[in-house]
Amino acid sequence: MAHRHLHLFNTSLVTLVLFSALVGCTEEAAESRFTYSQNAGVSVVTEPAKLTDLVETLTSVGTARALQSVNVFSDTSGRVTAVNINADQYVDTGDLLLQLDDRDERLAVKLANVKLADAKRLAERYTTVNARDANIPESQLDDARAAVDGARIALEQAEVALDRRRITAPFAGRVGLTEIDVGDRIDTNTLITTIDDRAVLLVNFSVPEVYVERVSRGTGVEVRLWDAADKAVSGEIIAVDSRIDVNSRSFIARAAIDNSADRFRPGMAFEISLAASRGAFMSVPDIAVQWGADGAYVWVAQEGVAARREVTLVKRMAGAILVDGDLVEDDQVVMEGIQSVRAGVTLKVLTPSELDAGIKAKAPTETDEFGNG
Repeated sequence: MAHRHLHLFNTSLVTLVLFSALVGCTEEAAESRFTYSQNAGVSVVTEPAKLTDLVETLTSVGTARALQSVNVFSDTSGRVTAVNINADQYVDTGDLLLQLDDRDERLAVKLANVKLADAKRLAERYTTVNARDANIPESQLDDARAAVDGARIALEQAEVALDRRRITAPFAGRVGLTEIDVGDRIDTNTLITTIDDRAVLLVNFSVPEVYVERVSRGTGVEVRLWDAADKAVSGEIIAVDSRIDVNSRSFIARAAIDNSADRFRPGMAFEISLAASRGAFMSVPDIAVQWGADGAYVWVAQEGVAARREVTLVKRMAGAILVDGDLVEDDQVVMEGIQSVRAGVTLKVLTPSELDAGIKAKAPTETDEFGNG
């Protein structure tokens, strides 16, 4: 019975020794994937850092207004005698929109003409008499000349009052609706109609303050109706506000879009898109970025030796990250073999295929339960 127990003990001991040897070989093979010696160095794959311009597409929403837009009011009160307003009709500068009763004003102009002519005749008579050596005081002649000037001013005032009875288009554009009919009496607070020069539309929209130096006059934009699948219309920024809003941390930019085809109307909501650059940053592979107690960093192969460079992440791209830090273009950033890299160690820079071949060569061989390959 004791002999049997001894046999079982020896068998277990042999099995334990074989298992320990197998585990030791496996761990040694696993650690050897990225280990290094003083002569060979750590095998790594690097990729040069690239200077990349960070261009982002900004999207905002704004409401369109006409290049010129006005609400038309009268400068005086009176009864309407004519209305020449058809909604959405095109009018030229100076076209008559509405006529007020102007009989009194016309009479005032005629009276002012009569007074001016009388004052001129008196002044000419005095001048002719003086030419014949008559003794007319100079002060009397000055009074006659002043009367002419006063009569001329009175005539101009009467003509201005008459002109105010005609409400005309201040610029070319499209007129809006009116609620005024012939015979209505209006005053200076009565809205007559609107006029919009919509050949060009202006759209104000907000831009984050970080782009204040990147968005300026002449920057191109793409504009489309809000929540519509229509083809975008090209435009450009024509003005940028001079200050930043302290609440939204943004500023207002104004874009102009061509509307000569008359597709759009003032008051429409538009989606504005523009490509704006935030500057140039270093692009490194996303797998190269490591994290430590102080934040993100990358390893750089500097003259064959590993050097740690602290970085700040700016933006994640497809397979890469834009960073800001102590990097220059073409710095060789370690992207594979990072696990065994430490500051100051010697690096052996390989191609990806060379590194894969080395890993396969050092990989442990499959064994059976007795440790045989």
